[in-house]
Amino acid sequence: MSNVTFSICEDYDVEKIRRIFLRMLEKLDYGEKIRSGERILLKPNLLAARKPHRAITTHPAVVEAVASVVIDLGATPVISDSPGGAIRGAQRVLNNTGMNDVAKRLNIKTIPLETKGANIFTLPDGEKLFISKIVEEVDGIINLPKMKTHSLTLTTFATKNLYGLVPGFRKAEFHKIYPTPRKFARLIVEVYKAVREKIRLNFIDGIVGMDGNGPSSGDVRKIGILGLSDDTAAMDAALEKIIGLKSPAPITIELKRQNLLPDFAIEWLDGIPAENINLKIPSNWAMRFVPAFITRSLGALVQVYPDVDEKKCIKCGDCKNSCPVSAISMEVGKTAPQFDYKKCIRCLCCHEICPTSAVIFKKSWLAKFIK
Repeated sequence: MSNVTFSICEDYDVEKIRRIFLRMLEKLDYGEKIRSGERILLKPNLLAARKPHRAITTHPAVVEAVASVVIDLGATPVISDSPGGAIRGAQRVLNNTGMNDVAKRLNIKTIPLETKGANIFTLPDGEKLFISKIVEEVDGIINLPKMKTHSLTLTTFATKNLYGLVPGFRKAEFHKIYPTPRKFARLIVEVYKAVREKIRLNFIDGIVGMDGNGPSSGDVRKIGILGLSDDTAAMDAALEKIIGLKSPAPITIELKRQNLLPDFAIEWLDGIPAENINLKIPSNWAMRFVPAFITRSLGALVQVYPDVDEKKCIKCGDCKNSCPVSAISMEVGKTAPQFDYKKCIRCLCCHEICPTSAVIFKKSWLAKFIK
């Protein structure tokens, strides 16, 4: 039986978060989770070079609180991730998200994950999975996800956050190979299996999260919780339960299918649960429930496509560079993107990476009636 502990936390006060984290740790055998002399990877969600108030990335106060506890226990924390926003430089991401400031205050290192090379794993279908070698260089991982919805996978919690251990642009390439929620969920679970033995703790930042059309263009939502578990799959399933999800997200379904989801118990510090934390799901998600024979029959009549809000678009080219099938054409700095819908695989990488939320969902006329 795995335990998932949650606590109400209303703001990003580092000392308050630290106290909550320590109280949660006391419920686990933390002497086995963080040992003196070890090197511990702190793996936040650093999706892109966004400021913390936009609720797209793990807040630096959460990272600082956890890092300070790791230091006090005699271990050495390092901060690393492979952002989608690395298109324009990993250091830009580390600066904008506040990670470099945390590192300076605590005298620890931030490491662009791409600098470490990768180990290669063979997936069940024969494809090659690349995982950063930083995983083998550390003694353990503390997974620090951000609580958000996701327009492809419905949620992006603890298991999905591990996708950041795949270095560089290979992440976008995998969207071409595994374009549907079910197929992509299988990939995410393979990433989890590859690093599972190194994961010591999962501590989720749900103080301010995102719902709606996440993971980067949704609505900033004050949720007011933190959560801790030593089991990644249990953390995801527990979160889905407390947010009132009507059916499991694809990743959780796959975890259960592969017998990776243990029985778990939910506990709230001081016995006080949060209230009214139902998250609004992405607007395109209803399309995922349309039977395949209908979409095959009606084709373009029941589709959701990416489109651009030209008033928001800054013509930076990030969407074009992130597209795994080269379905976007534009003159960077001059024109807004144009989408080739015959090539587009609806992976929504462009929507995820856009720095101004200018990539929006365009529904066909019949899709507008599917709620």
